[in-house]
Amino acid sequence: MDSSTDISARIARLEGSSRRDRLLGVAVLALVFATAQAPGPPTTTATTTPIVVRDATGVTATLTARGLTVRDPAGHVRSFVGIDEGNRPSVDLSDATGQLRESMYLLNELPVLRQFDAAGKRRAEMRLDATNDGELLLSDPNEKLRLALFRTKGGDPQLGLYGSDEKLRAYFSTDDASPYLVMRDSGGTNRVYAGGYQDGSIGIDVRSAANVVLWKAP
Repeated sequence: MDSSTDISARIARLEGSSRRDRLLGVAVLALVFATAQAPGPPTTTATTTPIVVRDATGVTATLTARGLTVRDPAGHVRSFVGIDEGNRPSVDLSDATGQLRESMYLLNELPVLRQFDAAGKRRAEMRLDATNDGELLLSDPNEKLRLALFRTKGGDPQLGLYGSDEKLRAYFSTDDASPYLVMRDSGGTNRVYAGGYQDGSIGIDVRSAANVVLWKAP
């Protein structure tokens, strides 16, 4: 083979190699471009910025991840629906001064409705107890329980009256046989009993502080 033939062969090999290199380079660039342009998996971005809506009167509604708060034109919170500071689902209603007046929420997974006076003192409460029986509780301005309506452990309905020391002073109840009324002194001793006795009779008796019967009828 002469030198011109050898040179031509070399040139042909170089050109073929150059074309392969160009094709490979184009393929790599195309892969890089495709990879860069390919959409990735959707991402979720946490947003902590509240959404505030205001109407022409100045009332605002603020939505956050914890709930919805509505304020009057003076800026007082009037209602809240959401998760409260105790991580309980809650609905709160406030008066024109921003004072909480009514709150409904789950306490230990049991429903509770509480009502407050203008001083923020709890005055009335309706709830379910641990046995899922209903209770109605009324308190004085010092938040001392004064009246309760509930069911006894035996299932009987009972109305209880309490002193300012929250001690039970009188209660009225009934079983399937007959109703009964019990009055107590400050020491917790039964002083007056009227109604059905355990032996099935019905009567009334008055007792001393030592729980001694002073008078009974019949």
